[in-house]
Amino acid sequence: MRIGKTATALLLAGGLIGALSACSSGGDRADGTPGGGAAHGGTDSTAGVALTSKITAPAAFDSGKGWEIKADWLPEGQPFPFAVSPKSGTVAYLDKTEQGYVLSVREAASGKLLSTGKPWQAPKLTEEQSEDHTSVLAVPRISLITGGGREFFAVWARGEKRKDELHDFRQAVSAAFYPADASGKDLAPAGAGDVEAPDGEFDNQLSVFPGAGGLLVRSSSDNFLISPDGKVTDNGDAKVRIGGQSVDGDYHMAFPGRDGLVTNNKHEGTGEGGFGVDGGWDSAQAIPPGVEAVVAFEPVSNSVERVPNGHVVGAVGDLLIAGWGKGKKESSAVTVSEEISAVHDLATGRVRATAPCETASTSYAAGVPQVTEREDVPAAVSPDGRYLVKGGNVFDLRTGRGTCTDKGEGAKEITLSSVGDDGIAYGLAGEEAPRTPVSVSAATGAAEPLSEKTITPTAMAKGAGVFLTHAGQDTVRMIVLGLRH
Repeated sequence: MRIGKTATALLLAGGLIGALSACSSGGDRADGTPGGGAAHGGTDSTAGVALTSKITAPAAFDSGKGWEIKADWLPEGQPFPFAVSPKSGTVAYLDKTEQGYVLSVREAASGKLLSTGKPWQAPKLTEEQSEDHTSVLAVPRISLITGGGREFFAVWARGEKRKDELHDFRQAVSAAFYPADASGKDLAPAGAGDVEAPDGEFDNQLSVFPGAGGLLVRSSSDNFLISPDGKVTDNGDAKVRIGGQSVDGDYHMAFPGRDGLVTNNKHEGTGEGGFGVDGGWDSAQAIPPGVEAVVAFEPVSNSVERVPNGHVVGAVGDLLIAGWGKGKKESSAVTVSEEISAVHDLATGRVRATAPCETASTSYAAGVPQVTEREDVPAAVSPDGRYLVKGGNVFDLRTGRGTCTDKGEGAKEITLSSVGDDGIAYGLAGEEAPRTPVSVSAATGAAEPLSEKTITPTAMAKGAGVFLTHAGQDTVRMIVLGLRH
């Protein structure tokens, strides 16, 4: 069985960082900052290395001030597992040892090692995972869980598990949760849980959605939540109500919020249909300025149907990104004549910012992401939480203003992956090589091409940028550079 479409580029970046963590020699200094690094599989294989690679970074970054991790364990074509906590200013990544996968957390700005986890045993690879490294996920990933008053790094993987030798292997998604603010070595996870495929095998619609409440493992027929304490809950009976009516949820787009499941109405034939929170608010209570609560839809000639407006296209942290239609949709094959995008507070639905254009939808399929595709690059927020980027759009959550970079006939499509506290976002223009590195100002919406040799940051953390690159060498590296002051 092949898992469907690719997943997000942030997860790809995450995969790359994990790979970078296998180092060559040495160890951490006495103060915990990166030293020479340990040999792969050695006594401290999660140690970092001093910055030795040289890359051309945007002007805001000090290319001589930073640290790096090398990944020589990662199978070719697989994503590197990493995640960034903008709130705590830390970077988490995985290393593969003989005992299992080890999660390391470092302070982004200094590279200081803050914590390492006990080796974690991922599920056994399926035959397909072992053979297909192009589209089937074969390494764990890391997702940031913002839930409650404490953040967690969730390490998760798909594969096969069994209770004991008297039972058959069954496909499963396994997860372990580590507090993002923990310190020390060989830390046990705060919780761990497994979701087994009820019929022994997941269908090709399998997706994993990280959210405030944990990890939602969802297919076309099943819906399970793994909470940070390791508890597994069947969410198949979650009742999302839109406009006072219970609706069928969309398994392509659903998130575990702090207060319940958040999902689109699975309305056939139109991108609209509304969205809502199980037991909470719905899109009819969160209409952005300039759009109506319902949109007209003409499924057949001389027949007009009015459906709830709005559809979620992605989420990050405690924020949702939604698209809202303007005008009449004439048929199932024609998109809404106009669309705006809005960023909503996940807890209340409050509109935080809007942009006068469409925002690309994110894919959460549990496969290998393709960084050249917009849907595989997830939304990202600045470390201070003011700015959000998704697709080619930049949102200022303080002023409520969003800007759209896709302007003018023949303009290259821009995909943004990160944004700093200064409101400068970074990404790439074009869908085929050579793609052009760009920066975009949240204040003006202007996109500026950068030198073709420039490597743009995959993620931003407090005081630093995270870059995934080979740096002219055989093995991919995670290079973390400090900001110029």
